[in-house]
Amino acid sequence: MKIKKVLALLMAGMLAVSAAACGQSGAVTNNSSASGASSDSTAQTVVSERPTTPTGQLVIGSTTDLEADFYDTSFNNSATNYKMYSLIHGLGAVTQTKEGDFTYNPTVVKSHEEVENADGTKTYTVTINDGLVWSDGTPITAKDYVFAVLLESSPEMASLDGYPSQAGYSYVGYDEFLAGETKAFAGVHLVDDMTYSVTVKAEELPYHYDILNAGLAPRPMFVIAPECDVEDTENGATITGDFTAELLQKTINDPTTGYRYNPTVVCGPYLFESYDANSRQGTFVVNPNYAGDYRGVKPVIEKIIIKTVKSDTMMNELAAGSVDLLFQTSGADTINVGLDLVEEGKAAKNSFFRNGYGKVQFDCSQFPTDSASVRQAIAYCLDRNEFVRQYSGGYASVVNSWYGLAQWEYTESKTWLAENLNNYEKNIETAKELLAADGWNKNADGSDYSGTGTRYKEVDGELKPLVIEWANSEGNPVSELLATMLPEAMKEAGMELKPTTMDFPTLLNAIKHKSDKVYNMYNLATGFAAASSPWYAFSSDPAWMTGGFNTNYIADEQLSTIATNMKAIPFEDKEAWLESWQQLIKRWNELMPDVPLYSDEYYDFFSTKLQGWESNAIWDWSSAVLDAWVVE
Repeated sequence: MKIKKVLALLMAGMLAVSAAACGQSGAVTNNSSASGASSDSTAQTVVSERPTTPTGQLVIGSTTDLEADFYDTSFNNSATNYKMYSLIHGLGAVTQTKEGDFTYNPTVVKSHEEVENADGTKTYTVTINDGLVWSDGTPITAKDYVFAVLLESSPEMASLDGYPSQAGYSYVGYDEFLAGETKAFAGVHLVDDMTYSVTVKAEELPYHYDILNAGLAPRPMFVIAPECDVEDTENGATITGDFTAELLQKTINDPTTGYRYNPTVVCGPYLFESYDANSRQGTFVVNPNYAGDYRGVKPVIEKIIIKTVKSDTMMNELAAGSVDLLFQTSGADTINVGLDLVEEGKAAKNSFFRNGYGKVQFDCSQFPTDSASVRQAIAYCLDRNEFVRQYSGGYASVVNSWYGLAQWEYTESKTWLAENLNNYEKNIETAKELLAADGWNKNADGSDYSGTGTRYKEVDGELKPLVIEWANSEGNPVSELLATMLPEAMKEAGMELKPTTMDFPTLLNAIKHKSDKVYNMYNLATGFAAASSPWYAFSSDPAWMTGGFNTNYIADEQLSTIATNMKAIPFEDKEAWLESWQQLIKRWNELMPDVPLYSDEYYDFFSTKLQGWESNAIWDWSSAVLDAWVVE
């Protein structure tokens, strides 16, 4: 094997939009899927012209299973599903460009108007273009956009498996509408067949990502709520007809025919064709009625297949041609094999820095990880530099808080971060001191702690052991490495680590408090999505501790206040945003809701038959497929 280039990641200064979607955290994965900014992308040699009509097939391998859940991230936020939604759903009024800007989508929007009202609210009025159609040819009108926000803010929708129904959270009248106190949504209006308006609450303004308030996306009302209609009243828009939870249980949640599992009518670049539950493989074919993205670009890869691959064999599959694309791969073992394939002319590559990080995630609502001292002690039990060395072989860097290498905030704060954050270098003695100060000073029989074995603490007259329940996912190299590095160190500090291995969907359900058991800690990775919204990620409001928002269940007043204050910073005021971001990062570092492990350099490896491939932190694989093509 020839010597591979190992980047000095700490010296890398790449610009990218930061993330955590309009309230929701980015995708989560059991291996390492999240986005990152362009770092060392090598231009691919193009050997053919882009075709004018769809042709060919692309098999995409993912280490995170594609689940049978095709509606949105509120039902399933795993990494592969998170990006897959963009293949079949679309035509949002507001979009993110390839450069990372937020803008009205000219493919969708004919005109728009923003009015600041005397009462402090703000109204956005949007007229959509004529000629937009669903995949079956049915015209798309403003009713489909209004229906979507009414549906996904309704108590009827909230009855489906805990769907959070928060789409219209920022609009006037949301609370009354969700509570079922009114059938009309005061802040949402159907102005005419092609125009809608939304009015944002005064208390939700100003808002850092102001334009996103206008960004509705459509749902096919005639599929989800047949024989219902959207009408406008002086009190707001309403859904008429027999719109009930029972109806949605049938049209959305039926495991065979429901829109959640079998979306027959869509408006994205691809159509859902099939899903195999045994292999977790999904097949998608080009949507001939797709209107194009914000640039008018339409896909020319006729069929996309998403299949599950294993970390230890996926490069063999790429070499053999059973997969065509492995996106966002990480770790030296994988990357070096991929680089060998590139050198041999059997594959091509693209690389970029990650806009996310791998982590040990704590549930801060569960005893004993509700204690910051316990979380800090666990951090002191892990040699993260050695972990990163073994895991990445030089293709990753330790991070010390809630950030990834691709974020512009990180690149502009390197010196500040080095001077202001605790790097939690491994120190068992410090861990012991933290635990002792936190009251873990007893043996099982109530005597003073002997210095060996599991520590106990008296809580409300009861002795409780310092046991950490750890949920980890099967076939995960990060889990395997942690299992060799953490247990003995924690035992030396007086903690007992109890691991449980499970499949990734079960782990996600446990994180969401939807399983029989909730654990103290998990290991996984997360990516920051397009609009960094810490005011949701660290809100102490119970409403945001659901649906993939505050996934640590941390309720710290100082952290929440810092995050909430960031919400009102104007988007263009980068200086004020950066100052607040640094405050947030410092407080987070003190609280340790996660043990951040690494942020890495990602590599896409792909067959030479795939042409025109360009992806990065902002432009992930689900966007890159629009520009790419295959040569069979």
